[in-house]
Amino acid sequence: MTSNQEPERDQADMNGQEAANADSPVSQDASADDLPAQLDEANREKEQFKRLAQRAQADLINYRKRVQQEAEEGQARAVRRMALRLLDVIDQLEVALTPEAATGVDAAWVEGVRAILRNFLHAVQQEGFERFDAEGEQFDPSRHEALMSTPTTEHSPGKVIRQLTAGYTHRKEVVRPARVEIAAPPPDDADGE
Repeated sequence: MTSNQEPERDQADMNGQEAANADSPVSQDASADDLPAQLDEANREKEQFKRLAQRAQADLINYRKRVQQEAEEGQARAVRRMALRLLDVIDQLEVALTPEAATGVDAAWVEGVRAILRNFLHAVQQEGFERFDAEGEQFDPSRHEALMSTPTTEHSPGKVIRQLTAGYTHRKEVVRPARVEIAAPPPDDADGE
């Protein structure tokens, strides 16, 4: 019984192959003129898939770069936020060390506060923050924040005459402007003439 079934299977397999060959792009009935056209079509498809693969690879590379850049920017923002908090502490320590505030205070205590201030300054410098002083500079709104103005003839108008708190940069970008007092032109004395 098995010997009779095997020839039937072989015949069915051969009939199936003939049917598959009839449906295939390159059938046995295809003429020699169709083969170059089919080859050209296959090459066009290959090039199209190659371009798609290259585009997908380039998109992936760009995506990785964008994700890495966003992560670095997020980390830089977090560092700046933390540093700005530390800069407020530094300002308070500097106020505590002014001669008016330190009058009558134990010298060892004052020296301890100075050491803490130096440590804070060193920590922000290690993170790439640089302090800048503005006294004597011409007022620049991108670097200075004018908290007050004083009419004077001793300084040209717009000149920073006193720095109230120092400014800081991070990677050459101002992260906190210096808070300053600027010179203003004296009022006209119209009654004196």
